[in-house]
Amino acid sequence: MELRRISKMYGGQKVVNEVSTRILPGEFFVLVGPSGCGKSTTLRMIAGLEEISTGELLIGGKPMNQVPPSGRNISMVFQNYALYPHLTVKDNILFGLQVRKVDKAEQGKRLERVAEMLGIGHLLQRKPKELSGGQRQRVALGRAIVSQHPICLMDEPLSNLDAKLRGHMRTEIRRLQQELGITMIYVTHDQVEAMTMADRMMVLRDGEVQQVGKPLDVYNHPANLFVAEFTGAPPMNTVPAIWRAGDQAGIELAGQQFLPLPMFHGIKDQTPVVLGLRPESLQPALEGQSVDASFQFPVTVQGVEILGSETIVEFTVGDKLWKAKWNGQWHCKRGETMHVRFDPAQVNVFDGETGKNLAVTTN
Repeated sequence: MELRRISKMYGGQKVVNEVSTRILPGEFFVLVGPSGCGKSTTLRMIAGLEEISTGELLIGGKPMNQVPPSGRNISMVFQNYALYPHLTVKDNILFGLQVRKVDKAEQGKRLERVAEMLGIGHLLQRKPKELSGGQRQRVALGRAIVSQHPICLMDEPLSNLDAKLRGHMRTEIRRLQQELGITMIYVTHDQVEAMTMADRMMVLRDGEVQQVGKPLDVYNHPANLFVAEFTGAPPMNTVPAIWRAGDQAGIELAGQQFLPLPMFHGIKDQTPVVLGLRPESLQPALEGQSVDASFQFPVTVQGVEILGSETIVEFTVGDKLWKAKWNGQWHCKRGETMHVRFDPAQVNVFDGETGKNLAVTTN
């Protein structure tokens, strides 16, 4: 499948602006971004539920702009499950096959396999109102699977579920997608879902593509400040700074020490930049450790969250509240002074005006 500069206009407002990407057969591709960024509209244009204002959609190398949803050989799972309340689970799952007049013996075989895969064989005679949220989602998933379409679209399918069930269903959907070998295009606002499920992800903001790539590439090498602060829990720590060029290039923080960063070349002296470091990149500098003093600095603890397996320590850098994530249980106290260290290779430097990552070449 290929999206070639597809856009969507509502009146005079462009809500999706020239989105382009190629989605490979059998790939789990995630569209992620905050509410209102255009991800669901993009999915609906792929489905044929929204008209493409400009640009071209190709499926299997064939133009699809004028092809109705029924001719695109895709299935779709919605946020609200879209089950028929008067039909049983069995009839909800088989509805599409019955409309297409698939042979009854074939319907039975597909139903049996899907019920076994999803563990819903004991629910087949129930109505949707008798099911929990997770069971309804499995039924909607089953209806998509029995269609045996090679492409499945999912629009925030887990957002109505509680956190524990969301985690379980994430694993379930990924397993099914890999087992069936189908191409899945999945919309979510939850960057944790995107990171854990995607082969590749597209980050959207205000209808514009910010970055496309493998989850760890996006996480480790964000294209810009928005992507950096959108991904990660807690998100990347950032603070405005000034770049100093010369014999020893680096960053000067307001009220903090000079940080030499020779790996960033071609930045002019006095350029406003934004320094970025992931919470896990900041570690305690303990006595006896041989750490270059240039890559550590003192902080005053502002808050501590001991989460059992890890501890979040808060402190200010410049005028920004930063968070460090440390393994284990650290009994720090508010007001305590500590030294934190970092690996300069994990530093991100962003243009102070455009937000572009100065070390990343984007697509």
